[in-house]
Amino acid sequence: MVKTAAEYQRAYRERLKAQEKQTVGVADSAFKAPFHEFMGDFWNDVTTYLEWSGVKEIPDYVADGDTDPDWNPETDGPNRGALGRAERMVGLYLDAASTLADYINRYKVQEINARLAELEVADLSDTQARKQAVADIVRLTKFRDQLSKQVRWTLPQWKVKGE
Repeated sequence: MVKTAAEYQRAYRERLKAQEKQTVGVADSAFKAPFHEFMGDFWNDVTTYLEWSGVKEIPDYVADGDTDPDWNPETDGPNRGALGRAERMVGLYLDAASTLADYINRYKVQEINARLAELEVADLSDTQARKQAVADIVRLTKFRDQLSKQVRWTLPQWKVKGE
């Protein structure tokens, strides 16, 4: 039976996922000092931003052991203590920021489109009202065009993968 393009893609993704599980923590043998000790002086730099955003439940960061009760080493790979937890947190925070940014974007585009629709059906018989409506349409269209673009944030690489 011939595979479809989707089946080839699915198999490719599964191979990449399996390969990534094998390479997680490959450089850990080079790290001598426990990560939680290194972060002891810097953890407040991270939690301050979380507290400013209203996050009250800050994860425990003292122990370097495998403390995640939902972690399954067979399916999720090695836990790797505080370092692994910190790497997962970065990924989850990026996912949360991306999701929140997407919803904010959708809301703003929806509201701009609603204002544009209102302007299209408005009574523009008055010259001054027409001028104001045209100016508003131009301004709102510029805002919507700006929202259609992507932004890029550069971050330092935090994962080390095998060759």
